[in-house]
Amino acid sequence: MLLRVILRFYSARFSPLIGLPLLLALFLGDGCSSRTPLPEARYLPAGDLLDIVKDFQRLAKEDTYRFSIPKDVTGVNIMKATLVRLEDYEKKNPGKFADIVQFNKALALERLREYDEAAAYYRKVAEIEGRLGAVAGKNAEILDTFMRIRDKPLPSEDPFKYIEGLDEKVAAWNQLIEKYQGTPYEYLARVEEERIDRAKVAFVEANRYRLKEGNQLTILGYSQLVTKHQQSKNIHRFLIDFGDFYILLAKEYASQYDPEGLTFDPKAFDQFAKSALKLYTEVARVDGIVEKIEAQGKIEAVRGLMEKMTRLNR
Repeated sequence: MLLRVILRFYSARFSPLIGLPLLLALFLGDGCSSRTPLPEARYLPAGDLLDIVKDFQRLAKEDTYRFSIPKDVTGVNIMKATLVRLEDYEKKNPGKFADIVQFNKALALERLREYDEAAAYYRKVAEIEGRLGAVAGKNAEILDTFMRIRDKPLPSEDPFKYIEGLDEKVAAWNQLIEKYQGTPYEYLARVEEERIDRAKVAFVEANRYRLKEGNQLTILGYSQLVTKHQQSKNIHRFLIDFGDFYILLAKEYASQYDPEGLTFDPKAFDQFAKSALKLYTEVARVDGIVEKIEAQGKIEAVRGLMEKMTRLNR
């Protein structure tokens, strides 16, 4: 009777992916042993499988497009830590709860965007008779689609064809975003779409001298990037990169037109520098982000550069 009550409590509290066999093992043997907490528990394995997966499955559902991968209680990337702990559990318990172990390995790997390895583990689970098999099979098919888009070759003979190829990938990722809306696969597809959008800007910037109005195209690319991905965890990085490009233009202008000569236009230089200053200031005003200190340092550097140009031009 007591066991039945306990099982009802845990089945209501934890994900069904953990499974009844694991809950039975918890009370019939695996979970009964006492454990002494170890100091500095970074990447140390938990004593039983339930301890490993209970928090991981909850955190694995987080939006990895808007937020960084969660940390576990020790401050370590939950995906990497879980992989290590599952490996340790497998070594100590060969063949035990193989479907649960491999399913959670696949889950951690796909969140780390290691789609090939994740799909391989999902297929292993799909071959095992159990409640996870059907789910694992569907997940493997989704990741196959992810890999087809990711690995599609891009034309390299023409820069415009290359950009068209990137645009096609963006469209494909956008279709998956719509298809899997509200699921973790939407978040992964947004991450992949964002990577392509950033790669497009980087490509245009690197080839701006080969393109007509290359500088303006780069500015347009950055503007579209920061507008489209305002909700991304990387938005402050993009703003700083955009500011850095304006500073590059300011320095190129100062190299082309001697600040001590008559051709130097302070207003043209200031337009680039002030645009960078505005972007850096936007980042510096946000508390609790790692880019804040970097942005503050860049603000001081821009002010110093502007002061130097002002003195040279007098």
